[in-house]
Amino acid sequence: SLKTFREMLAEVGRVHSVRVECQSYLPDWHPGRPYKESYSAGVQGGVLRDLIHEIDYTCWIFGWPDSLQSKLRNLGRLGIAADEIADLTWEIPDGPVISMTLDYLTRPTRRRMVASGGSGTLEWNGVDGTVTLSVRHEPARIIRSVETRDRILRKQDQAFIGDDRSTADPRLATAADGVRALSVCDAVRRASESRREEAVNYE
Repeated sequence: SLKTFREMLAEVGRVHSVRVECQSYLPDWHPGRPYKESYSAGVQGGVLRDLIHEIDYTCWIFGWPDSLQSKLRNLGRLGIAADEIADLTWEIPDGPVISMTLDYLTRPTRRRMVASGGSGTLEWNGVDGTVTLSVRHEPARIIRSVETRDRILRKQDQAFIGDDRSTADPRLATAADGVRALSVCDAVRRASESRREEAVNYE
């Protein structure tokens, strides 16, 4: 469904705004295991690192930020040491302003991205695997992914195991992409502490 979103993006015209949300309730993640004992709850975890996939796919579609503003918060709602909420904002040169909210506190689960352009809006729903195109004077088009979670994970594993330089799927994230995503996380932490816009250092 993310691939479909990326392929359909041009249909909304020049994009000026992107809203990304990944919000869920941490105690619901693994009901049979105490959430306070999980990686997510400790200082090594936190919502920013746990939900780094949102940074990955957003930058895959729109490009990597040069600088950003952010706020990390722990409201004490879950009794954990890690950050419970992360709010990020950045601007792509000659492109959209991107705002992102990640949190461990929201019910029901939300995972979506909405791109607004001069001709309409395009929404990806990561919970139900749909992409919805809404263009002026036309009925909304909804494209539903036929992939199951198991099939997606199997395809990812096969792509990783079968990877070589001659047949690599260009959509596969590289080690360099992983370093870039972590560099964005580092800038998020600095910006939250300084309360000002911070450059992302990709070196």
